[in-house]
Amino acid sequence: MTTLDYRIEELMESIYLDTLENVEGEVASYIPQLANVNPDLYGVAYCGMDGKIGEWGDSDVCFSIQSCSKPLNYCLAKKLNPGVNLHEYVGYEPSGRAFNELVFNTNHLPHNPMINAGAIMVNSFIGGEREPAERFDLVKEFYHELGGAVGKIGFDNSIYLSEQNHADRNISLAYEMRSNKIYRGNPSHSQIQETLNLYFQSCSVSINCRIGSLIAGTLANGGINPATKVSVLERGIVKDCLSLMYSCGMYDYSGQFSFEIGLPAKSGVSGCLLLVVPHHYGICVWSPRLDGLGNSVRGVEFCKQFVERTQNRHHIFNILEKRDSQINYNDKVLLTQKVIHSASRGELDTLRQLEGDLDSSIFDLTDYDGRTALHLACNEGRLEVVRYLIEEMKCKVNPKDRWGNTPLHDTNKQMSELKEKDELYDVYQEIIRIIKENRGQSDTETEGDV
Repeated sequence: MTTLDYRIEELMESIYLDTLENVEGEVASYIPQLANVNPDLYGVAYCGMDGKIGEWGDSDVCFSIQSCSKPLNYCLAKKLNPGVNLHEYVGYEPSGRAFNELVFNTNHLPHNPMINAGAIMVNSFIGGEREPAERFDLVKEFYHELGGAVGKIGFDNSIYLSEQNHADRNISLAYEMRSNKIYRGNPSHSQIQETLNLYFQSCSVSINCRIGSLIAGTLANGGINPATKVSVLERGIVKDCLSLMYSCGMYDYSGQFSFEIGLPAKSGVSGCLLLVVPHHYGICVWSPRLDGLGNSVRGVEFCKQFVERTQNRHHIFNILEKRDSQINYNDKVLLTQKVIHSASRGELDTLRQLEGDLDSSIFDLTDYDGRTALHLACNEGRLEVVRYLIEEMKCKVNPKDRWGNTPLHDTNKQMSELKEKDELYDVYQEIIRIIKENRGQSDTETEGDV
């Protein structure tokens, strides 16, 4: 199995089965509700950029999201406060200390948003002027936009009450920040408590692996939900979030994880691990047994095997190795045919796999009739491939084949043969909208416009 031809379903299932026998580690015990979870439960799911989800094991069993809420609330806080630089109130750097350590950086700020103090600070920016119930509604609605299309996002009240009852360290962190006057404004005691409650509530949200994979998939897709196709977040917010997940997302194992795995991730003490493979997959692994640093034992092993079996091709710095190994397919004609054929069949995962090893210009090459991948995708009504080629790969929008036809011309021709009630009619309409929206001012092509 090479880096270019692996099948994600077979790969995921194989890794799941191989890691199933690992029974190392212990469940979290700092609150009774986590200690009571069956340690043998194990679920895995992935979400492709086409919205397809594969799942194995206990993927439908719900668990509390715990610290995997931290990157999500960071995104929400940035979304709700577009004119505010959150990093005037929370740092960027790994702390090198435990996630709940009573320690701050040299500017007396929390080290980063992925540890408790930083997450509490971030939560103070989520609807701080609203009623407590409204603030939590903002979180729930946002989580639903990220992952609710494939399952019901719940809330574990027992976890929440236990979080409140074992909150001495978090309360100390919150008031230490207040004494250092690093909150925006000067929050009252009741406002501090409301922010703490929102933090506990966020940790107590319950999801399953299917939902988690879609959440990670939305981040992998630059903020566009792969299932609903709705843009939930701006790409800049996602970039900032993934940067922090990459450097700070795995507690005190973050440095080694980023070095060995090379992908953004976030873990939680419930045993949840979200792994983001940009432009390819969102992966959620849940197994309650933790290592000494608070990460899921099976989850970390799963990530290691994923990297090993894909020969490290998804590492974010793998681009440095591509120049020498870029084209194993030395025959550019055959490679172009593979790209065009995959586009015509709507095989988005195949195109993304090829993207990782090829120069983006290959997607603009033509067949013997002068037709590009975009021509074929438009002609066959492959909406997601069209969106990918135009919006992500920045392919030429108006190339002409040997008959002078553009992708827009092909789309209009196909749509003219359909009735409005036909299922593909709306697909072709959306393709036309995308093409027109992305044509540059210098484009003068109007043939076939509707």
